[in-house]
Amino acid sequence: MEVSRLVAAASLLVAAASLLAAAYLAAKLSSALGELSELRRELGELEASRRQLLEKLKELEEALRAAQQPAVQAGSAWYPAVSGEVRAIAYILPSRASTPAWRERYGDRTYFYVYANLSEYAELIDEDFAAISKVYNTVIVVVPADDAARFRANLALLDSIARKRGLRILWAVFPKWKYGREEDYLAPGTPMNRLVLDVMRYLAGLNSTWKVAVWYGWSNRANADDVVSFYESLPGDLKPLYACWLDQPYAEVARGLAQKGVDFLVVTELYSEAAISAYSGLLKRQMVVTGYYGARSPEEWLSGISKKISLIRGVGRYLGIWIFYDINDGHGEEYAAYSPEWRAVPDPYKLEVKPAS
Repeated sequence: MEVSRLVAAASLLVAAASLLAAAYLAAKLSSALGELSELRRELGELEASRRQLLEKLKELEEALRAAQQPAVQAGSAWYPAVSGEVRAIAYILPSRASTPAWRERYGDRTYFYVYANLSEYAELIDEDFAAISKVYNTVIVVVPADDAARFRANLALLDSIARKRGLRILWAVFPKWKYGREEDYLAPGTPMNRLVLDVMRYLAGLNSTWKVAVWYGWSNRANADDVVSFYESLPGDLKPLYACWLDQPYAEVARGLAQKGVDFLVVTELYSEAAISAYSGLLKRQMVVTGYYGARSPEEWLSGISKKISLIRGVGRYLGIWIFYDINDGHGEEYAAYSPEWRAVPDPYKLEVKPAS
């Protein structure tokens, strides 16, 4: 009997020891798990710090590259992110023939190039292009996609005036709605697609043509896959000519294009300081189009535009100015970088005012 009690007591002691050992091990395991969780958190923080350091290193490398290559330098202005290779300004209506009539009659001021007899305006356009050539080497001519009888003759006349003044042209094709919805141009074989490709092919044959940028972006449709698919669907001879045009509300598409590593030019209209800072440094082949609103003198325009240009990020970005003249054209904006009354052209690269003639 006594032996049985001793055995039972021993068993209880063994069980208690086992429970204590299990509790100890559980405590150790819990502590180890806590330490592991803490290590994971610290590793996450280290990884975040590593990424931040890499970003800083990238910025420093870009700054170093910018310092080692020619930059746009002018007086007290220095824009290391801007390339002087392309100095562009947008152009729609002649400054001495600006009128809301084209917008009122056809829905958009760009239809001036479709329905006007441009030979009647040739001297006025030449006068503007002569002033433009004092500062810029590229004109951004904004046109719709169309096939009306006068359209191609008008484009050819613009080409000849540009060549006379030593200017090249970046054609900005805003497709509009000749044969269906504007976005239908993205789908191969549709009437709008054939129209846009026909216009691109005609422009490719003009001597002054540098690029043809095609508008992309709508409130219900804005994604990089669309743009890449359209580019890939282009005939081989048109691909080197193509550029994508993105207005500020659709600038996020540029981020998607950067992630896909596209090698065609992407034109981004960026007007607010926040947008310029956020989207100007995304792609290696990028043009930033910006402007200053409501200038009443060339000096005021220079002061306003220089602040915006100084915000451009990256290295070697092309700069496009919106717009040569847009007063009383029916669009309701006042981004004009020139006025006939000024008798001068403000130069955003050298921060000086040059005589227009």
